[in-house]
Amino acid sequence: MKLLWIMSPAKGVFKTALSPFKRGLQQIYMSSEMVVDGEAYRLVGIYPMSVLLRMETNFEKFAIVDQTGRLVPDQNVTQRCLRMYQLIVTLDNNAGYLKKNLAVDPQSFVPIIRHVEELGKKVLERLGEEQGRAAQAHLDGYKQYLKQGAQLGERINSSGREVLRRLEPIKAGQPLREQEVAQLDKAMLDFMDDSRKRVLVLLESHTARTETKRLLSEALAQKWLGAGEEKLAQNIVALLENSFQVERVSIAERGAQTLEQAIWTAKNETRDFIGKHTADLLRQKWLLGAEGSSIQA
Repeated sequence: MKLLWIMSPAKGVFKTALSPFKRGLQQIYMSSEMVVDGEAYRLVGIYPMSVLLRMETNFEKFAIVDQTGRLVPDQNVTQRCLRMYQLIVTLDNNAGYLKKNLAVDPQSFVPIIRHVEELGKKVLERLGEEQGRAAQAHLDGYKQYLKQGAQLGERINSSGREVLRRLEPIKAGQPLREQEVAQLDKAMLDFMDDSRKRVLVLLESHTARTETKRLLSEALAQKWLGAGEEKLAQNIVALLENSFQVERVSIAERGAQTLEQAIWTAKNETRDFIGKHTADLLRQKWLLGAEGSSIQA
């Protein structure tokens, strides 16, 4: 069950505050304590029974409730609390992706760059001047992709470790203090933005990767390489084949039909998507909002 370390069945004044708005089998859950400007609040949501196994932001309506059980009418305070909650939802939804990235050593790309340089020299010896210039450009493009991937990987690992470090006390039950959560928020946005940039680097290197794979496959077929070099070339070809699988997944994840569409989408994705989702939820599901029940506290 997701988010049990941040959401629990509402009780006391927090349950009482939203009970008048509960219908049928709906359930009321409350967040951990949130501290904004020195005041403690909880986000309290009304959930349909059918989605209790995946809490997230599937509440029908929500409100921010103070320690006395009063519904907070202040939109600014509500938005700040909701953003903290939305950040936790984002982290929960991306936990597997974050851990998967941290399991990869960015420096593993460094020896591959050297191998591509060594194998490239052997390939270029077999090509004419014009073909050699084109091949060199593609090999350089692939090496640049590997270098950028390693650099972004280091940044992704750094921000990812920062996310996990700052998340631990929250998961242990400490209140969400806005000033502290802001650092977690920044680390998460940095992690996701660098992940987006790495996808963009991958997509934009399509031609260089395609041609490098073709060149190394030709070198293997034509027996241009020694035994040890053949093994290196086979490993790099396999790595390239995997990159095209990742590319296809990346294109599909962006709802694109073509590589060009996916590149455009990756370039134009909203960096502060947490803020965007927060604004959408505030507009659509705030109990005191214009599109909510318009309850006056």
